[in-house]
Amino acid sequence: MRVVSSLADIDFSVGKISRKGADLIIESSEDSTLPTKVTVTPRDAAKSVAKLLTSGSVWLFLLRLPFAAFGGSNTAGKADGWEERRRRTGLNKPW
Repeated sequence: MRVVSSLADIDFSVGKISRKGADLIIESSEDSTLPTKVTVTPRDAAKSVAKLLTSGSVWLFLLRLPFAAFGGSNTAGKADGWEERRRRTGLNKPW
């Protein structure tokens, strides 16, 4: 998946998933463009699930997923210019 913000433009693949207390810790895999650790609190997870369940776009995405994953065009793994964007924009801009 791609994560784009004013601070970074990175390719993120989920690697290790673990728990620390009540929080869920998601670490990027080694093929991600930047080592990343995401901490998800129970409150964050509940808010996210509620948003996902009430989004028509998510339901349409899920309905199309089997076709897109196995027969459609997938840009993952293709050279898509992230290195050029990284060089042009700077990976982590100071704020």
